[in-house]
Amino acid sequence: MKELKIFFTVGILLTVVWVFTQNATPIDLKLMGATYSNIPLYFVILGSVILGILFGFSITVSQNLKLRRGLKLIDRERAKLQGEVDKRRQAVLEKDEVKKPNNE
Repeated sequence: MKELKIFFTVGILLTVVWVFTQNATPIDLKLMGATYSNIPLYFVILGSVILGILFGFSITVSQNLKLRRGLKLIDRERAKLQGEVDKRRQAVLEKDEVKKPNNE
């Protein structure tokens, strides 16, 4: 399994290097009113990919935190209800114990 991961990692790295060599053309980048000259196209591609990953990660983290908060609320409610069930069971058992000596 470890060899398979290494194989895929090397394959991905070779693909990235190949894409970078094919897209080394310098371009002029206009971004928010500023102009940046002679930036390699692969730098723009890499920056876009990194920003996309960070954006997706931030959305995932925020959803994960929201779900964890909801799970904590549900767990508290479950514990509360379990406590009520345990009290009622105990009350029924105590009631049965009181009735048993009288019936014998």
